[in-house]
Amino acid sequence: MTNKSLSLLTKALPIATSLLLLSGCIVHISSANANIQQQQQRTLSATQLQQLDVETEAGSLKIIGSNTATEITVDATIYTAKVTDAYTLTLEQQGDKAVLLAKNEQSSGMVVYQGSSPSIDLVVTVPSALTLDIDDGSGDINIKGVQGDIEIDDGSGSIYIDQGKHIEIDDGSGDINLQNIAGNIEISDGSGSIAINNAAGYLTIEDGSGDINLTDITGNVEIDDNSGSISAKQLGSDLTIEDDSGDIYAEHINGLVTIEDGSGSIRVNHAKGLTIIDDGSGDLSIDNINGPVKLD
Repeated sequence: MTNKSLSLLTKALPIATSLLLLSGCIVHISSANANIQQQQQRTLSATQLQQLDVETEAGSLKIIGSNTATEITVDATIYTAKVTDAYTLTLEQQGDKAVLLAKNEQSSGMVVYQGSSPSIDLVVTVPSALTLDIDDGSGDINIKGVQGDIEIDDGSGSIYIDQGKHIEIDDGSGDINLQNIAGNIEISDGSGSIAINNAAGYLTIEDGSGDINLTDITGNVEIDDNSGSISAKQLGSDLTIEDDSGDIYAEHINGLVTIEDGSGSIRVNHAKGLTIIDDGSGDLSIDNINGPVKLD
C-alpha cells in the first residue's frame, strides 16, 4: 500500500469508526494479510438436479459446463489471515436444486485489513444443461460451456460468459463480456464496459457508464445509456438507443434504427430506416439508409 493510500485510510478510519460505534458496531483494524492458503473440495450427484444456486462473497468464481459430467465438483482455494479463521463452504441438494455457499466468517463487528482480505476462489464443474443462479459479492466471474439459463446478481468484478441460453445480469461495476449466447439477454449495469458477440435472441441494456460494443445480434436491441460510446454492427433486427452522452456508431443494421441522443457524434451506415428523435450536440453522418429517414 502506498503512503498516499495509508494516509487516506488513516483519515477515513476515525470517521468510519465513530459512525460504526454510534450504531453499536465494533471495528477491528488488522495489519494482517490473508495469505494462508487451504484447498478444499466438495462434490454432489447431479442426476436429479435442474439448477445450481451459488452464493459467494469475496473471491473469483469459475464455472465450467461439461457434457459428460454427472456430478457437481467444487475446488476451492481459501485464503485466511490465520489457520483458525472460520469459513463456510457447503454444497447441498434442496429439491431439484444444488446450493453452493462460500464465505469467510468473522466473530463480531467489522474487520478492516491493511493487507489482502480473506477470500475464497472457486472452480466449479457442472453438467452443461444446468441452470445457474448466482449471487456474488466481489471478484471475477468466468462461465464457459453452460447451456442453460444464467442469472447473475453481482456487486463488483468482471463477468465473462461463453455460451448459455437466456442471460440476466444485474451488475454494480466491472466489465461484462458475453459471446455465443443462444437466447435473450437482459443487462442492468452500473459501470464498466459491455461487449457482446454472437447472440441469437433480443438484447436489452440499461447502463450507467462505460463503452458498449455489440456484434452479430439476431433480435431487437434496446439500449438506455447514460455515458460512454456505443458501437453496434451486424444486427439482425431493430436498434433503439436512448443515450445521454457518448459517440454512437451503427453499421449493417437489418432493421430500423431509432436514436435519442444528448451529446456525441452519430454515424449510421447501412440500415433499413433511421429516426433521430433528438440530437443535442455532435456531428451526424448518414449513409446507405434503405428506408425512411426522419430527423427531428
